[in-house]
Amino acid sequence: MINTCPAPLITSIPGIVLGIVCVIYGSLGDFISLKKMTLLGTWIFVVGSVIGFIFGPMNIWAVVIARVLQSAGGQVAGSVFLVLVSKYVSKAARVIYYQIFVAVFRFSAAIGVVLAGYVEAIDWRWLFAAAILAVAFIPALAKNLPDQHAKGARIDGIGFTLIGLFAGAVTMFFTDMNWLWAIASVVTLIAFIIYINKAKHPFITPSFFKNPAFILTMTVIFVGYFFSYTLNAGVNAIGLNVFHISSAEVSNLLVWSILVAAVLGFCGPLIKKMGRTVSIILALSFMGLGLIAIAFAIPYGKIAALAIAPCIYYFGTSFFYSPIVDTATLTVSAQESGRVLGLNDLIQAITGSIGVALFGNMMASGVMSGGSPAGVKAGQASTYANVFLVGGIIVLAALAIYIIFHKVIYSRAPKDAK
Repeated sequence: MINTCPAPLITSIPGIVLGIVCVIYGSLGDFISLKKMTLLGTWIFVVGSVIGFIFGPMNIWAVVIARVLQSAGGQVAGSVFLVLVSKYVSKAARVIYYQIFVAVFRFSAAIGVVLAGYVEAIDWRWLFAAAILAVAFIPALAKNLPDQHAKGARIDGIGFTLIGLFAGAVTMFFTDMNWLWAIASVVTLIAFIIYINKAKHPFITPSFFKNPAFILTMTVIFVGYFFSYTLNAGVNAIGLNVFHISSAEVSNLLVWSILVAAVLGFCGPLIKKMGRTVSIILALSFMGLGLIAIAFAIPYGKIAALAIAPCIYYFGTSFFYSPIVDTATLTVSAQESGRVLGLNDLIQAITGSIGVALFGNMMASGVMSGGSPAGVKAGQASTYANVFLVGGIIVLAALAIYIIFHKVIYSRAPKDAK
């Protein structure tokens, strides 16, 4: 049995590590062998799984360490896949591969949602044991991944350390809400800015942050994904506190919307035909309206609010990831795409963490409980409805930014790339 007092560490500390390695792995993809990086990451993931399975029941710190290793090792697969696509697949075909990535991610998320609802009914150690199966893929990875690396390239250890410390401090601040972490965030950010302006070979040059297309694309990603980590927690809270059903039943209702997103993840050819602009506008529209729909669906029962309305949001997410990531890679040269993908992963991790911390506190404290434009009476239901309304408006703000600055975002892309 895990002691519940330090249990949040199981989420917060691995989350910090994930935010750090996101940018490091993507950036390293521009410099070192993808094969070696993937094999190392896979072994780290497997070792973490073994530790969790064997030693997890003995001590909570074994679980924390196991999840840290799983986060650090497991992220390498996604980062390397994206780098491979950006470097070795034609620009016209990239969106198809990105969508396959989305589909696999969504199917995995669906399994996670179902297991989360039943975790109290099974021995959680077997969740670690299942992950050990990753070792079976090592021979295929060793055989097929490229072993190329940039000759004479230097790995910027100081730069990676500073950006990692900044990511960790920001994530920890919104997890713990301690102002010491806020000060640490500012200090590490200033140190990073000074470093990249003074260093001879920083992994990210100041030109990245003087690139309007890059900055605006990252802004759309930050705002668009701000509610991403909050949806599942919010839907679960509505199920528990408004409809008074178990987490298992909530999972059974929510999983269908995630499966819809997973199936639509194979719509790469359709997105390719639609183009990036139409796909992103469609995606953000449905994501924003989906969150608003959840708020308005609460008075109509659990199926409408927890199963049907979330489908609208997840439908939108299926059309967002691949075209916006592809757009991000178009803001820089192909040689710099790995660093852009790393920063994209970092921003997604940070913005989701910030969002769930802020909105989670709002839901827990019962703000905006006096009634809702969604037709929900005063009380907890009003709080949840209003939080989802705010989330929807934020996502629609990302849509407005994208439309208003569309020309700037694609100013460095080929004319036929929109």
